[in-house]
Amino acid sequence: MNDIDRILKHNDGVLNGDAWHGDAVWKVLADIPAATAAARPVSKAHSIWEIVDHMIFWEGVVVQRFQGKRAGLVEELNFPATPSPTEENWQKTLSEFRNSNRLFRETLAKLDPTKLNDLTAAGKRTYHSEAHGILEHHVYHLGQIVLLKKSQN
Repeated sequence: MNDIDRILKHNDGVLNGDAWHGDAVWKVLADIPAATAAARPVSKAHSIWEIVDHMIFWEGVVVQRFQGKRAGLVEELNFPATPSPTEENWQKTLSEFRNSNRLFRETLAKLDPTKLNDLTAAGKRTYHSEAHGILEHHVYHLGQIVLLKKSQN
């Protein structure tokens, strides 16, 4: 097993599998309705929906960097406006997140393992750091999602 395979295995555990930290991202998101996702039980905190959109954005940034682009912060996309809180819109957001997860995994799987210690096009972090960074980002925000979800049940 090479380093790319190890990162892919970690990715799969964080998103869908038997993660070391507890429930995987998709297990937590599976039963959240739109009303819960859109609610703001902590007045100065982001909603679950906003956090998922934020996760989509940064996963996309990492994919772009892996593709040789100098992607970075675009403030209006970092925490975009949430659409009307309907089940249809929430399911669309979840579908976008699934697609983002798939694209990240596919892009990482194609990466030459010898590039892991090279800087990405953004010039700040290595491919290795970007790959682990997005997984850490997912776990960090998963903790927030769990607390927001529990506060409403």
